[in-house]
Amino acid sequence: MRNTDNRLATLAVRVPDILLPRDDLDLYRWAVIACDQHTSDPGYWNRVEEIVAEAPSTLHTIFPEVYLEEPDREVRIERIRHTMQTYIDEQILSPRQRTAVYLERRTGGEQPRRGLMLAFDLERYDFAPESRSLIRATEETIVDRLPPRVKIRDGAPIELPHIMVLIDDPEDRVFGGLQERSGRLKPLYDTELMLGGGKVRGYPVATEEEFGFLATEFERLSAPERMSERYGSDDPLLFAMGDGNHSFATAKQVWEELKRRDPSAAENPDHPARYALAELVNLHDPALVFEPIHRAVFSADPEELLSAAEGYHVFDVVRNDGDAGPARLPPADRIAVYANRAWHTLRLTEDRNTLAAAVLQRFLDDYLRAHAGATIDYIHGVAETIRLADEQDAVGFLLPEFDKGALFSTVARSGPLPRKCFSMGEAHEKRYYLEARRIL
Repeated sequence: MRNTDNRLATLAVRVPDILLPRDDLDLYRWAVIACDQHTSDPGYWNRVEEIVAEAPSTLHTIFPEVYLEEPDREVRIERIRHTMQTYIDEQILSPRQRTAVYLERRTGGEQPRRGLMLAFDLERYDFAPESRSLIRATEETIVDRLPPRVKIRDGAPIELPHIMVLIDDPEDRVFGGLQERSGRLKPLYDTELMLGGGKVRGYPVATEEEFGFLATEFERLSAPERMSERYGSDDPLLFAMGDGNHSFATAKQVWEELKRRDPSAAENPDHPARYALAELVNLHDPALVFEPIHRAVFSADPEELLSAAEGYHVFDVVRNDGDAGPARLPPADRIAVYANRAWHTLRLTEDRNTLAAAVLQRFLDDYLRAHAGATIDYIHGVAETIRLADEQDAVGFLLPEFDKGALFSTVARSGPLPRKCFSMGEAHEKRYYLEARRIL
């Protein structure tokens, strides 16, 4: 193993053998948005199917979560695996050995969001709340959500990730250096993305000089003295989950199960299933905007739900609040409620130092347990939350802004946040599947 590979391995990173779509494919139809988006909007996925039709596409290799409860789940999973193998056998996916991908994603802002496709060592990740691993979860992992995802990944020959992993690099040395190098390179791909996804361009990162640069910068970011100064902790925290927390946890579960079935796998540091492909992003990238994840409750009577909130000891309910509305998100101690085209506000009267999302989630969990017919979904974007409330007679809950600068220090000191506190951008800004990697 090369010295740079050893250094990166110590840092829980591996340069992947990447799989990219063949040069002659229509990338506009190849790349589709993350499967955990638009989960209450089958119309979006119908439009994707119309665009793709029978063309080679990642649509045929993923399981959009909007369909998870459909009765044909097993058939769909088998079809996904068959398609993955077909894409390998027919060389629709072409390998590029030992190549990371530096990418720039434009979604309408002045600057692109910059990312780097790398493989991350699942042995260095633990999603337990008390974890002190080098790679950590940033939100509570709901273990009950993993089995259907495990079933899809277990036995699949390739992975196509929508996972985004964060580094805390306020000096922007990692991506500043990669961006400078990219100007001298020919892109691996350059395409517009369907249905408002913007554009993405990717460049190869494939030289020993570049790998050495990455190793040096990751060593700097994880140095013990830096951990103590920034987070008040001696436990190294280099990578924190951004998007795809449950997908990364699924990869971990599949790897642990594989080791149980085949103990020799645990002794093989090169086993492909030991790693998960993900896009690395700098927390401080100006184009990376953190958004709160809003809630929509379906099949609930709005009046009854508001009355339940009034009876919940941590809320003061302001009905028909003229200060609430879609023009701005509520302040940190308030939650805006939209129902029957009227706006109301939940003010936190206790737990003012606790995230509003955590307080709201406790209330909604209690409400849903007492109302078997009601369901909840987690929505990216104010406009989408309002649209669903109007079109599906749901009750929408808008949460305050999330301070992304405090993420690493909060996780280092207190562990993962409650589930669904933040999202990196709105739905159309999420990762589109494009790169792949073999895991069998």
